[in-house]
Amino acid sequence: MTRTNDSVFTRRTMLRGMAATAGAIGYGSALTGCGTGSAPGAVGSNLADITKLAKKEGKLQLIAYPKTWANYGGSFKAFTAKYGIEISVANPDGSSAEEVTAMKTLKGQSTSPDVVDIGYTFTDQVISEKLVQKYKPSNWDTIPTKLKDPNAWWVAAYYGAMSIGTNTNVVPAPTKMTDLLDSKYKGKVVLDGDPRTGASSLAAVFAAAMANGGSVGDIQPGIDFFAELAKRGNLVTTTGIASALSTGQAAVGLDWNYNFFGIKPQLEKSGVALKTVVPSDAVFGNYYAQPIVIDCPHPNAARLWVDWLTSDEGSEQYALGAAVPARIADLTKTGKLSKKAVASLPTAEVLANIVFPTRAEGAKGTKLVVDEWGPKVPRRRRRPAAWPRSVPRLPTARSGGHDAAPADCCADCCADCCADCCAGSVSFRISSSSRSS
Repeated sequence: MTRTNDSVFTRRTMLRGMAATAGAIGYGSALTGCGTGSAPGAVGSNLADITKLAKKEGKLQLIAYPKTWANYGGSFKAFTAKYGIEISVANPDGSSAEEVTAMKTLKGQSTSPDVVDIGYTFTDQVISEKLVQKYKPSNWDTIPTKLKDPNAWWVAAYYGAMSIGTNTNVVPAPTKMTDLLDSKYKGKVVLDGDPRTGASSLAAVFAAAMANGGSVGDIQPGIDFFAELAKRGNLVTTTGIASALSTGQAAVGLDWNYNFFGIKPQLEKSGVALKTVVPSDAVFGNYYAQPIVIDCPHPNAARLWVDWLTSDEGSEQYALGAAVPARIADLTKTGKLSKKAVASLPTAEVLANIVFPTRAEGAKGTKLVVDEWGPKVPRRRRRPAAWPRSVPRLPTARSGGHDAAPADCCADCCADCCADCCAGSVSFRISSSSRSS
């Protein structure tokens, strides 16, 4: 997630995922015991050498790369088919915070991840803590400045746009954030979790601020907007967007465009007619970065992976999953994306107007949300009439989603009850130094 200050936010809502976080810590400890340590081998000086050595390494170890997030499943298949390199993914639905924990715990060991996929506000932390190494992929010059570290500590290969997803079998699709105030959406609007603990829901607050006279540097209007939605009874609390739309707990959700794209086929099987739009009054975006882990066990495979993600082929896979490739301007100019991939992306107008927050703006906005959300935005919970036999899953828990089942519902309730008291606590917050997943 992001997903937008990663000091508080994970791909999974934090309280709902506390048990999972504990499990991730155990996972790290267990692998520490198993690891024998590994000295990185020789690293190629050019892409041809890197490719040759990567094939010799034969493996690539990732963490928190869900197959249905930004079409990573398609990327895995295409990368392995081209290079014959086996890909393994630890803790696929893990948060950015869990990734950083693994980077620290497994540093220099054979079980360390080679490359991570972290929320943008975690990038300063991993650099300052010397957890990553520099690499300029071969497409460096065509990656926009805002999507790469000037010193080559990381690149961000893709990003998304905050979107409104609507079950048009229930209500007409809104086209603007401000449309959600209409009485036709009473009891119908849901965020994907609590914005104090979920990156995509925090992004929705940023977007709402933009739509109501604020900006990414001033998100108070966004908090006030959701306070008004709650006051009117339009905003409800549920177990997650996918389950909410499937069970009728809500009809309108706010999330990244590629997450809606990923769940659409499953929702359609549940009878949901999903329409997704980027609100015209709030074109807000955010990205994830893919730095290479320091002393990783497969340094050439790691470099080849980052190079491939930013290549024409890797960009095609991102676009097929509705994630916007970092090199979209160059790819559009040269006509390198397929018609199917282009059709999956937001419109050219949206891409031209998308606004990204800086890390400082993300940190400022997060603090304000943590301080003010609880007192200003009351909860209204809706229950499904009955649990369906099959409820689709969000692409990943990174954005606050989870498998919709009674046990998860209970965990979600606990998160709601505890959030007001715990959101600002040290134990509730992942790290005071950066980020949002």
